[in-house]
Amino acid sequence: MECETFTSGGRFFWRSFRDGFQSVFGGRVLMNDFFPAVEAARDAGITHFEFGGGARFQSLFFYLNENAFDMMDKFRSIVGPDANLQTLARGINTVMLDTGSRELIDLHAKMFAKHGTTTIRNFDALNDVQNLEYSAQCI
Repeated sequence: MECETFTSGGRFFWRSFRDGFQSVFGGRVLMNDFFPAVEAARDAGITHFEFGGGARFQSLFFYLNENAFDMMDKFRSIVGPDANLQTLARGINTVMLDTGSRELIDLHAKMFAKHGTTTIRNFDALNDVQNLEYSAQCI
């Protein structure tokens, strides 16, 4: 199931902590500035979040002097072990700016799982299925 189901029949998957930050701020939001919002979302009963990947992953290292893996660990500790935490991967580029080797693609899947990721949403901007095949096997 990709979304949270509520008694009203509505379904919900919270993407603001990745897509919202990336779309509005280029992913440049410090961990301690948004963790209170994560706590509020958890307290409201939301259990499915997209919390990293793509530019959101890179911006922590490039611009904020924060470790994206530390952010992922802290996010997981806030929402608990049963939450579905999703990240975004760019097919064979994963979270890199260039095509990764098979070893790096495999390492990406292992590291993201180690740091709390439940689901990796895998896409290719060119809709090239060949660019998705190996990365999909790893995740």
